[in-house]
Amino acid sequence: MLSPAAEASCSGAETVSPEPLNARVPLKGNLLLVDADEFLIEMIESALSLARPKWSVLATRQPAEALEVLEKYSEFDAIVTDIAFHRSTQAGKAFVREVGRRWPDIPIFVMTHADRDETQGLDTAEFIAKPPDIDFLISRIDRTIRRQRESRVRGISLPTFLQIIELEQKTCTVIVSDRGRVGELYFREGKLIHARLDGTEGREALFGMLSMRDHNLRVIDKCDAERTIMASLTSLLMDWSIREDDARRHRSKPGEEN
Repeated sequence: MLSPAAEASCSGAETVSPEPLNARVPLKGNLLLVDADEFLIEMIESALSLARPKWSVLATRQPAEALEVLEKYSEFDAIVTDIAFHRSTQAGKAFVREVGRRWPDIPIFVMTHADRDETQGLDTAEFIAKPPDIDFLISRIDRTIRRQRESRVRGISLPTFLQIIELEQKTCTVIVSDRGRVGELYFREGKLIHARLDGTEGREALFGMLSMRDHNLRVIDKCDAERTIMASLTSLLMDWSIREDDARRHRSKPGEEN
């Protein structure tokens, strides 16, 4: 179950009620908390309502519930999670790895009583020991969110942006998101080597991202994918353009109905 809604008098941090997950869509400045300690969750929510009144907080008690939230609303700015649930770190570690695989643009803070060694091999923004210093926690999350937003790209089409990366011979990962869908484009020395979106890979994943109409772009300065795309970016963009033109002509034929 999702955490009970905060009292209406709390002007800042908000939690969702256990009613339907699709009852609300999170706003910008969202933080997802995953922790079985109800008292700690309430303490963090109260502190955030005072220190960051514009943030919106969603809290879940278990990793499975958090994944359910993420599958419906993936536009979170950060996740703070324990890794110890039911006296084991197995589910918590699996959750961190799954989030890193499916939503790589969301930074994850591990906040736990478990030893720091338990986080070895996990792609996390930071390790925070329990009980946390609330001011320290807020400052770290705030700094990470600010850096994340500074790395986002706005006001440019995806094809144009990809051509700039090719021209500058950058090695990076481009995160492309649109209304809950998140894809990754991997570049090594300016060459597009891999693409992934919604379980598809390669050119079809690229074409899916190119077809997004209201996308957000973010760049991560690393590329950890193996090469699966051999065609040049120019030829791929041309193929996609031809496909889009054919689809538009088909839709515009008079007398045809879907």
